[in-house]
Amino acid sequence: MTEPGSELGHYDDNPARQEVEEIGRLMGIHYALNAILNEHKEIVNAIAGDPVKVMREGIPLARRICQAEVAAPFDLLIISPGGHPKDINLYQAQKALGHATLVMKPGGTVILAAACPDGTGSPGYDRFMADPAMSSYEAVLARYRREGYRLGPHKAWQIARDASRVRLMTITDIAREHARRLLLNPVASLDEALAIARRDLPPYPHVGVMPIANATIPALR
Repeated sequence: MTEPGSELGHYDDNPARQEVEEIGRLMGIHYALNAILNEHKEIVNAIAGDPVKVMREGIPLARRICQAEVAAPFDLLIISPGGHPKDINLYQAQKALGHATLVMKPGGTVILAAACPDGTGSPGYDRFMADPAMSSYEAVLARYRREGYRLGPHKAWQIARDASRVRLMTITDIAREHARRLLLNPVASLDEALAIARRDLPPYPHVGVMPIANATIPALR
């Protein structure tokens, strides 16, 4: 995940995707059936055949449905994963932040609204962040570099990676103290978050909303 290209919207130069396809070749996988869904989880297209050909045919179709082009990076984005179950826990809701930061100005503000009734969704994530030394994004990133990939803690790294580029505020049902330990910078309401964000906005700020951020591919023109 730390290598260039391992991010949303990259295919040919994505090392994670390249490894998946190499594993498929070694296993002898010769057939794939993929469905493309809209925001209502309705199947709008289905493609079958050679796995790589299926991906290459499906990518432009998925972009047509999921990609949103923007003219310039944002000063402020208000985002939601897309409601239940996309925000059932932080493990899922993190995707919204990862997508939003692709089109943010460095130091801009992201307001994430994610209920997360099931907390982080990962005991390993909770144990990783329970360490008192994990008190900053820098500390999380440094520990991850030392220890390498582990399922659960990788979500802590993803949030630290994204939130260190912007100012993150989170509206969530996770208990306030727990959310603070997770470095989510919790706020009580959207009004409170906007009041804080307005203090630092430039004249004529570029502001946006991503209501289905988990399934949206933002891209700069």
